[in-house]
Amino acid sequence: MGHCCSCSNNDGETDTSDDKPYGKEKTFDPSFKGPIKKRGCTDILCCLLFFVFILGYIVIGLFAWLNGDPVILLHPTDNQGRICGLNYGDLDLRNKNNLFYFDLTRCASAATLINLQCQTTQICVSTCPNTSWTYFPDHTSHDCDFQDIQTIILSGKCAPYYLPYAPVVGRCIPAIAVDSLNLISSADASNTTITYQSLLDGTAPVKLYLEARAIAENIFADLTVSWYWLLGMLAITAVVAFLWIVIMRWVAGIMVWVTLLGIIGVLSFGVWYCYDEWNRLKTVAGSNTTIIAVGFTTNLSTYLALQDTWLAFLIILAIVDAIMILLVIFLRKRIQIAIKVIEQSSKAIGWMISTLFYPLVTFLLVLIAVSFWAATALFLASTGSPIYQVIDSRNLTSLPNTTSLHGQTCDINLWSNSTHQYYLNDDVSCVFVKYGGTSIFHNNVIWLQVVAVFGMLWIVNWILALGQCTLAGAFASYYWAWKKPQDIPLLPLYSSFGRSLRYHTGSLAFGSLIIAIVQIIRLMLEYADNKLKTAENKVAKFILKCMKCCFWCLEKFLKFLNRNAYIMIAVYGKHFCWSAKEAFKLLMRNIIRAAVIDKVTDFILFVGKLIVTVGMGALAWAFFTNKFVSLLQAPTLNYYWMPIIIVSVAAYFVAAGFFNTFGMAVDTIFLCFLEDLERNDGSEEKPYYMSKSLRDVLGKKNKKAKKRKDE
Repeated sequence: MGHCCSCSNNDGETDTSDDKPYGKEKTFDPSFKGPIKKRGCTDILCCLLFFVFILGYIVIGLFAWLNGDPVILLHPTDNQGRICGLNYGDLDLRNKNNLFYFDLTRCASAATLINLQCQTTQICVSTCPNTSWTYFPDHTSHDCDFQDIQTIILSGKCAPYYLPYAPVVGRCIPAIAVDSLNLISSADASNTTITYQSLLDGTAPVKLYLEARAIAENIFADLTVSWYWLLGMLAITAVVAFLWIVIMRWVAGIMVWVTLLGIIGVLSFGVWYCYDEWNRLKTVAGSNTTIIAVGFTTNLSTYLALQDTWLAFLIILAIVDAIMILLVIFLRKRIQIAIKVIEQSSKAIGWMISTLFYPLVTFLLVLIAVSFWAATALFLASTGSPIYQVIDSRNLTSLPNTTSLHGQTCDINLWSNSTHQYYLNDDVSCVFVKYGGTSIFHNNVIWLQVVAVFGMLWIVNWILALGQCTLAGAFASYYWAWKKPQDIPLLPLYSSFGRSLRYHTGSLAFGSLIIAIVQIIRLMLEYADNKLKTAENKVAKFILKCMKCCFWCLEKFLKFLNRNAYIMIAVYGKHFCWSAKEAFKLLMRNIIRAAVIDKVTDFILFVGKLIVTVGMGALAWAFFTNKFVSLLQAPTLNYYWMPIIIVSVAAYFVAAGFFNTFGMAVDTIFLCFLEDLERNDGSEEKPYYMSKSLRDVLGKKNKKAKKRKDE
């Protein structure tokens, strides 16, 4: 059994890596009949580490759920620590879901913020004010009522002004639609003039939010009357994707060769056209001016009137055309092998239809993992109890001979008691600032969030690895079946899933751990890049961009290596390091074949996704714009383009699920094909397991072999 941190070969086979750069070819093994049934657990240390981490992850989730309350994130909190929309016994706020700020100008300056909490009275209200009001203090007036109002306002018990507001995420924000007010003046305790325009500065996002909310409401209304049509189109998408994969056994070769010849034809036409233009311009006066003499200009027609431009086009297209022709000529056999492997993959899926629906299992598991993380992150962000701090306006106004209490932690219950020394002091108050605590969990919430993200990445990558290993085992059992479909094991997908889960959880955890580490590093680099956007250090930005590029490439390479390692794990049942090493050496011994089949498969998958996505988008457009009015009546919608976008995006993901399974079939059968070539020679003792069409492409035969059914 292998171990998490050990990549030595301890499985009884001779290590021949010193004989050749990429090891010796596989030798014949009479006992090898496909995926090995008798196998042991691999990478046990990684398996234990994975389960321990999951337990710790669950502990973090339990802590978050027991101590967090997402309500405090969804609803605003007033400066007494009371959440709008809740009932506090002596004070019922269930009908008061909006937060009203007495003086919004105090929220506009960063210098007057304490942990994003405005230094102004905030109360919960049922509706935001929809009119405007202010008072104009007249110090020469002796009106008692006015003096009473002024005293109440200056003491912070009443708002000095208010405007027509609109609720935005539970906060009362100045309404954009009010144009009749040009100027509202008032004075706060610091005699600062407040203008309506100053309150509206920077409120473009509010207007955008209100418009977006109206659009969202219309979209939601559209979905309520068209959801069943959308589900029907997704079902059609699944059927189309399935049929596309099935017909690959007949159209793969036609598609590839027609495309390659079409590309060569287009390039050849381009060469002829550039030559014709270059030859024509020989007789045009002034066309022999060099590009350097013309210099830089945004008028492209100037360059197109020069012989040098068309000569450059001619040379470039001729080189590319020649390279394409040479590639097709010298790699034609390898292209044909790739086509036959794709055809065999289509047949394998045809005999094991259940493999096409396994991505649903992967999707559900990923959905559970991501949902657990999202809930944990939400509860973590809302953990803690209310924390109150003192706002000492004597300090803010620089009053002399005062001992500032500003920023000190306070107990709201004590300050609300009539016996407290600052109970009636309007200059010193105890207000709510944030949620938090003093425990080790509360002090390290940000790191718990990082651990939660890493846990989500590790588990999601493990689920994807489980799916790849499961599918690889099923398709390998198809390839190594001598007579197809008679010799294909019963329930190959179920058996492969059981082997992967029972014996190779540790190996899959090892491979997914490597990917998760790279991904969390990439997230950190993205965070650093976002922080450095306003920085002036060009060198640091350049280094960061290079690191992001390098880790992106590293992730792509590791995913490719892991994918092939999982195939070897599914077939041989050995630990991750051995499987990754053997898969890499096998591919490097057949690097040209591997490169050709990779690009041909990418092309097939791209065409399939493109046709399914565009086709379903066109069908949705025709239906929702009533092009089929004589057959079906589409529902009346506010935005007919939204269902079209939803259908197109969903069709892409549905097609991607089907074609990812197809891609896994191609990769598995290709690796099995390479091993078949190395292990066997076509003799009676060592017959090839590949199909007759593949043997014909290679010019190989099974000599005196028993009759078999080559489907």
